[in-house]
Formats: sequence, structure tokens, C-alpha cells
Amino acid sequence: MVLLSPSFWSFCLLSLPLASTLSVPQKPLVGESEGGVTTLTSDLAFDDVEFNPTDYTSLDEWNPTNWDYDVVIVGGGPGGLAASMSLARVARTSLLYDSQEYRNDKTRYMHDVLGQDGEVPLKFRSAVRKQIEELYPDYSFWATRKTKVIGIVPLEKGFRVYDDRGGKVTAKRVIMATGIKDVLPDKPGFAEAFGKGMFWCPWCDGHDYKNRKIVVFGKLASAIGSALNLRKLTTDIDIVTGGVLTKEDKEAAETRWPGWETVIKDHYNITIWEEDVTSVERTTIGMEPQDDEYKVHLSSSYPLVANGIIIHVSTVQTSRLHKQLRLEMDGNSVKVKNNMESSVSGLYVVGDANNDNSTNAYHAMWSAKRAAVNAHVSMSKQEYLDSVPSAMVAATGGDEDFYRNQVEGLEVQIGDDVEQLYKVLGG
Repeated sequence: MVLLSPSFWSFCLLSLPLASTLSVPQKPLVGESEGGVTTLTSDLAFDDVEFNPTDYTSLDEWNPTNWDYDVVIVGGGPGGLAASMSLARVARTSLLYDSQEYRNDKTRYMHDVLGQDGEVPLKFRSAVRKQIEELYPDYSFWATRKTKVIGIVPLEKGFRVYDDRGGKVTAKRVIMATGIKDVLPDKPGFAEAFGKGMFWCPWCDGHDYKNRKIVVFGKLASAIGSALNLRKLTTDIDIVTGGVLTKEDKEAAETRWPGWETVIKDHYNITIWEEDVTSVERTTIGMEPQDDEYKVHLSSSYPLVANGIIIHVSTVQTSRLHKQLRLEMDGNSVKVKNNMESSVSGLYVVGDANNDNSTNAYHAMWSAKRAAVNAHVSMSKQEYLDSVPSAMVAATGGDEDFYRNQVEGLEVQIGDDVEQLYKVLGG
């Protein structure tokens, strides 16, 4: 038996206390037993029905020794694609699921993205996928198109992922880029106009309506904000408030925009219509932005003519996986840490779905890059820690009892070198 000095033990075991923080939680998820045999349920419910993940993992599957992929990515928009490429650059394998549900599905062109301004979103996604497939064929993989993830089950140090085609895979980490969707009023013409003259983002679409007529529809305080953001593009703006202004509406506007009534009405000459929009009607045949023109029908007055309509609507999560996983929420958004990790260790949420209060293609790609970096670093740490026990047993001449006695009760802090690596790479 080889005896090793205390300093050598301290050096080699420096990072052991971190293991508990890297293991994806927490207790085995076990199905009910039938005659003493634990069973695994294979037919998961779709993700619009909440299910209890304790029904789907047996003890034998709780801690796999081999993983199908390093990371599963859920979502095929800019965020998911950015995560795929970033992981491939450090030789991490990933499987990307793309249900083809995109928030900008009805948008005609991308804007405000360097090198891609005016590009059709489908062509952008196709070009990125082609580039990833050509450059990283050994690391980036794709699930069958329109395959939807319906369940994610945390394991001891990773996850098992189920899809709606009956497939299941394991991965050490998961990055969710599932996005959100806009909830439009159930009124005639809204669904047809959205993305084709009706929009919510001045940066994405406002420039197409420079020096043209715009109607802003929404609660007064928010509508004033949109009108002010558009005034550099056009001064031909009307606000429609959705109904007669209440005392609360006026107080909210005054709190956010002191003196709004004088400034908006008298100085900026913006008319405020205290009415609801009953429907919108396209009055032109051409479908390019320069062709856009609508009649905005009001509840009492004559219709307003508008080239562009900016609206304020609520949003919801596109996926219901956050409910299944019981992720901590911030309103309708998934709450994440600075590294994009959710309340479930090892599961990251990027893009519109998270709560860092930014919704654009740049944000989706940036947050995905940050999540990919942190996922890679955390996996590297975990792989190191998993190697320590076997390496130490071998160093003690195969005497596992001696090794266990050496580490019992030992409490050390994680080393500065490992932590510094984490910070340098984006932690």
C-alpha cells in the first residue's frame, strides 16, 4: 500500500465539495412497484397536460453510466441554433429538437440583425443549420423535423428527454430555447394582420413605416411609450386606448409620463381615441411592407386609416415544460440566474422564455452562448470530480477502505484555478 502525504491529498481532493452543487437534483424519481418490480411508464402525456415525473424513472435508470448526448437543446430558433454551434466548438455533442413553433413565424423579414437585415426568417434558419451541419457533423445532431419534446425528467447527474414520436434520450444538460407566443385579441382581422403591418416592436418593424400613418392600440401608459419611440420615424400617430379612460388609467400614465395630457395632445398633436378596436381590415392587395394599409374600425367613431398598427398584447410560454418541471417563474417568464440556469440545476432557459427582460434575435443568441459556455464548464468540472475517486483508489494501491478513511470528514474549499476558469469562460 502506498502512503501519500496530506498535502497531496488536499491538492487532489480540492474540488470534491462542489459535487453536490453540480449534480442535477436530488432524490431518485421512482415509479410505483408491481409485485416488487419497479416499472417505467413509456407513454408520456403530451406537454399540454401536467404529469408527475416520479412516474417515469426507475432506480436502474436513475444514474446512467453512458449518455446519449452532452446536451439536449429544445427549440430551433436563433437561440437553439446558437447553442448548437457554441457547444460544437468545444466538442460537446448536442441533439436539437425543433417543433417549428416560432414567435416570428408570421414575420415577413428579419431586421436589426447584422448581416441579415431584410432576410426571410426561414432562410436565415436554413442557412445557419446548413453551416452547422457542414462544419460540425460529429457534434451537432438534429431530431426529426417537427418533433416536440413532451417531457424532461431530472436524473442524478443529467436528464432523460421524451418526445412526441415515442423517442427518449439522455443528456447531461438541457438548454430550453422554447420561446413565447403573443396572445392576440380574438377580433376580426387581427390574426391576418399580425406580422404584416401589425407589430409590437418599433426596432423590428417601425422603420418600414417611416413618414407613414401609425395607430397605437393599447393601455394608455404603454401606448404613450410606443408613440414616443415612434416619433423619430413619423409624427402621424393616433392612440386608441381600448375604451373610456378610467381614473386608474390616467394615474398610471401620469406616474410614468408626467404631464402627458399636455405634451401628447397639445405639443405632439397625437389624438387619443377613448374607444375599442372592433376589427381591422386590409385595404390593399400587395403584401410587401410598402403596400400595407388598413382600416381600423372603432366601437363608436369612423374607421382610422393606418399603414402600420402597433399593439400591446400579453404573452405566454410556447411550451408547457416549465409546468412539468415546476420551474420557478417570474410572472409569465422562467426565472434564471445570470448564467441562464433555471431553478433546476443543469437546465438552462434562454431567449424570450426567460426573465432577463429582452426579446430579440441578438438576445436569444447571446443568452444561448452564455448558457452553452456555462453548461460546458459545469460538465468539465463534473467530469473531473467523477474521476477523482477512481484515481485516488488506484493511487492507494486499490485499497478503497484506506481512501474512504482519508476523505472522511475532510472539508476544503474549491480551488481558485477551477473557479477562475469558470469566470473566464463566462460564469
